[in-house]
Amino acid sequence: MIGNKELMEEYNTFANNIRFYRKKMHYTQEILAEKADISISYIKQIESQKEFKNISLSVMQKLAKTLNVSLQMLFTLEEKEEIN
Repeated sequence: MIGNKELMEEYNTFANNIRFYRKKMHYTQEILAEKADISISYIKQIESQKEFKNISLSVMQKLAKTLNVSLQMLFTLEEKEEIN
């Protein structure tokens, strides 16, 4: 069974990857929210990592599709260059 620590690590990886791929696409949070049909406050909440929330599979799929990456890539922990 997956523990809370492991869930937080997965969530942090997911949030970091959302931010990384969003910047790679040169999207602001507002643009990503609009293109993925998700509220801007939800995007900010995901990227802030301040609060763990359950994210539905449909939201994950929308984000992956909008960022042109696989769902698996959003959960892959890799060293990535910082994009400003």
